[in-house]
Amino acid sequence: MRALTRSRGARLAVVVAAGAGATALALGVPSCGGGDPVCGDGVVEGTEQCDDGDDDETDECRACVAFIPPRTVVKWEFNAMAAPGFTADGCIDVGASRVRIELSRPQAGPVPDAQEVGCAMRQVTYSELAAGTYTAALTPLDSDGQSLVTAPVSAEVAANTAYNTVTETLIVVPPTAWARPMTGTFFYLLRWGGVDCAAAAPPVATQTVTLTVNGTVVAQQANVGSTVYPVYRLDGSQPVTCVLSTPSLAEAARMVPFGHATLAVSGRDSGGTEWFRHTFETFVGAGVSNPILTFDVPSIIDAGVDAPTDAPTDAAIDGGVEDAAVDAAPDA
Repeated sequence: MRALTRSRGARLAVVVAAGAGATALALGVPSCGGGDPVCGDGVVEGTEQCDDGDDDETDECRACVAFIPPRTVVKWEFNAMAAPGFTADGCIDVGASRVRIELSRPQAGPVPDAQEVGCAMRQVTYSELAAGTYTAALTPLDSDGQSLVTAPVSAEVAANTAYNTVTETLIVVPPTAWARPMTGTFFYLLRWGGVDCAAAAPPVATQTVTLTVNGTVVAQQANVGSTVYPVYRLDGSQPVTCVLSTPSLAEAARMVPFGHATLAVSGRDSGGTEWFRHTFETFVGAGVSNPILTFDVPSIIDAGVDAPTDAPTDAAIDGGVEDAAVDAAPDA
């Protein structure tokens, strides 16, 4: 076990595990071990795990035995798992510079050690909270210290009281919490029954895409600035040659409004007949660092879209009234 030192009044930067049954030593009394070390003289000697030279027995060096307090950690994510395939937005994406966490208890009110830290830290840690359940209210702040949400996002936090352990609570700021409009880049790959345009059955010659965000069809175009893929409107009005995009070069719609979205996709063969169609629930993340989402458009035949047309026809032939009338007359 490595010995630790600590200056008077400072907190230990590194702690080591000590046996829960370690015997506390009285300050100023020689501890066991060679060299007659003295606990409380500020010098780590012999079997001492630490010696901070003070008589504070509530800190992390208690009678020259390192004490690792129970820690309660509050973490945060922004827009996490807002749609299938979407992970989360980062601090830069949403414009968050710092995050403020305030703890409160129903009976006791606010806790004095509320914290405000850099957003990129992604967590705050509370040591030796008194037993009980707290409410943690989280507020992302911009570079001017202004709130980025309409109201703090809250979660219940149970204080950890177990020696040398850590518990974690994750607070997710949802898409509906943000107070300011944001835009993002929407990256997408289209596949047709699991394969690309030419390999589909039948091959897809043209695609039509409609992107709707927060209930409004977007006015932006796809692939603006691309020298590889066609630029086309995302309002469903412009069929274009089927795009064979790849994970390394996906299609992109830039400066699209942030939020919950739907993507309606249609694929037609060279004769203009529609063979593939589907509408997907999705999400446009804030900023430019968004994941590439893959949308596999099913065949309308495989999906049973033509079943209503076939069913009445088959029923009329198999159980038709005309057949019954013809057969019945001779028997009568």
